[in-house]
Amino acid sequence: MSKNYTIGKQVESWKGNTAQSLTFIVTADCNLRCKYCYITHKSSNKRMSFEVARKFIDYVLNSPIHKQEAVILDFIGGEPLLETRLIDQICDYFKLKTYKMNHDWFWNYRINICTNGVNYSDVEVQRFIKKNYGKLSLGITIDGTKKKHDLQRVFPDGSGSYDVIKKNIPLWLEQFEGATKVTFASEDLCYLKESIIELWEMGIKDIAANVVFENVWKPEDDKIFENQLKELADYIIENDLYDKYSCTLFDDYIGSCYSEDDLINTSCGAGKMLAVDPDGNLYPCMRYYDYSLNNKKGYVIGDIDNGVDFEKVRPFGTLMYKYQSDEECLNCDIATGCTFCQGFNYDEAETNTNFVRTKYICKMHKARVRANDYYFSLLLNKKGIDRERKLERKRQMYFLLANDVPSICSYNCGKTVEEMYMSEEQIMKGLEYCRENFITPVFVHGRKFDNYNESKKYEQYTITHIYAANRIDDANLENDSILVCDNSFMEADKQDNIIFNISAEEIKGMAKKIIFLMGKVNRININIQNISPMFDFFTYEKELEEIANMINNYLVKEGVLKEINILTDIFFLKKHENCVAGTDLLTYAPNGKIYICPAEYFENSEKGSVGDLNTEIKIPNRHLYTKEYAPICKNCSAYQCENCFWINKKYTYEVSVSPSFQCKKAMIENKISYKLQKKIGRKIECYNQLDNDGFKDPYLKMDGAGTNLGYYTVM
Repeated sequence: MSKNYTIGKQVESWKGNTAQSLTFIVTADCNLRCKYCYITHKSSNKRMSFEVARKFIDYVLNSPIHKQEAVILDFIGGEPLLETRLIDQICDYFKLKTYKMNHDWFWNYRINICTNGVNYSDVEVQRFIKKNYGKLSLGITIDGTKKKHDLQRVFPDGSGSYDVIKKNIPLWLEQFEGATKVTFASEDLCYLKESIIELWEMGIKDIAANVVFENVWKPEDDKIFENQLKELADYIIENDLYDKYSCTLFDDYIGSCYSEDDLINTSCGAGKMLAVDPDGNLYPCMRYYDYSLNNKKGYVIGDIDNGVDFEKVRPFGTLMYKYQSDEECLNCDIATGCTFCQGFNYDEAETNTNFVRTKYICKMHKARVRANDYYFSLLLNKKGIDRERKLERKRQMYFLLANDVPSICSYNCGKTVEEMYMSEEQIMKGLEYCRENFITPVFVHGRKFDNYNESKKYEQYTITHIYAANRIDDANLENDSILVCDNSFMEADKQDNIIFNISAEEIKGMAKKIIFLMGKVNRININIQNISPMFDFFTYEKELEEIANMINNYLVKEGVLKEINILTDIFFLKKHENCVAGTDLLTYAPNGKIYICPAEYFENSEKGSVGDLNTEIKIPNRHLYTKEYAPICKNCSAYQCENCFWINKKYTYEVSVSPSFQCKKAMIENKISYKLQKKIGRKIECYNQLDNDGFKDPYLKMDGAGTNLGYYTVM
């Protein structure tokens, strides 16, 4: 069985999207009147003259505009093959001109044409293909089944074009690798699954499919879309097709929250390409040409006589998600892969601006992400193939499958409570809730028993499992499973990532235990439990120094960084990554209720609930759980600190204010990390270079007037 997949990966483009694109709008005429086409009602007989094309090429080659190493000559319409003779003439001139100039583009060019395929077999078209074979990429658009295709892609008289186009497909597949574009609108969503399968069976292996960006969607379309994709996913998995074809509706990139790197990119190449219309006007993309717009005039950035007006292009160099998106999009849990057309955004904007984005496909994107989660879960659980690009989801939900779960943070779950187990029905409802709301489910298993079993009904979900180490035989360590070890059980031979719980009273000797486990695993998350003002800071510092020395030894002798959360995580952090309970983490308890964290359930199960799966989750003063409202933490660079909200509330009465001893513990960790980083030097690349700022209580760094008044004394 293949351990790879092609359905779900982005198809590599020529030169990896770095080639410059020159677009020739050779005609506004078309022999079809596709119903979903944005230029359907604007077809005209306007065509480009060779003189306009020649001037455009001369300008680009002789002007100081920035030129990439390679170039794509993109010919579009209307229907570009209505002007095959002109295209041939333009290509000949480009080749001759670049040859005479000894230009890099003479060797490094590609001709790209997307056609409706109506006149593909014409003698003139075939002559052009033969002449440019090897330098030509030519795709035919066919929408799947006859019923689906003829619903949208029709001739001017309203008759379907499927039969005319299909007869040309065998010849096309002999000459080119089978790749096509398929567009779905509201009326034909119900044919999605059968259309994709039909195209594959026709011999077309690579399918670029999308839904239209326009405001055409009906209330239930997102559910139809999701179900069609799920049915297609079932078909792919059942027939082992996941490594034989491609369909862009499945993509391992989509469905994560934006990273800092994502925010400085954008969805569209407008402004990086250059398009010329039949009159010689220049555009940042053909979607800014008059016939592509419904509400605004064409966005002209120059012409072939006067060249590009770089002041008008200047805004396109600044287009980024972080400037084009509103708060909803910027904070979306599944933002990646939600694409847009910049020209369409401009056309729909209330003002003449490119710094907005339409959101008509918001529900459709969510449906697609749910279906992708479903597909990749099946791929993992049925075929043992993991998603290459891991999802970065903000939100998680702990499923406490029993009342005797192991501790997973600094709160000690060892409190005696009545025996209770989450039922299978509860588990499934929780998983459905997580899928619907894009929350990562984390199963925290009971120490002895719980109602989870590896039945087929769980195969459609990707679940992270946390087991007590005594249940190591029950854990599927090939998938996302984490073991929880403590003094009583330190078996971790088969695991790479573990949690190690130790009581504050047992700190002496901690280093020996951690060093023992370092010989078995590569990452250890240490939880110091029952911490209080009486914590032995002196011993803690000595134990951490011993652990840090061993981390350095492994790095020197084996070239391996053994990760210890409280010492090495800070090397790679630029901001606090501490407790996210109340914002991005919820706890689903065996009693069916939702809590902010496990501590709230075990300490206050009756009154601590913030809701259930059937009601709105309401967290009082939720903003206080955010980093923006943590006054002391905002003045602290100990980014590895857990900042446990339960400890905060217990000792200061405020979830947003850390007690001094928790801060002091974090500063000791920071101090040892600083020394370790100095020892390590350049053996590893650290994103965060630590400073020796005295490692004092961050309370002292606060600027508020209140810190200078009253009777508070820094402990």
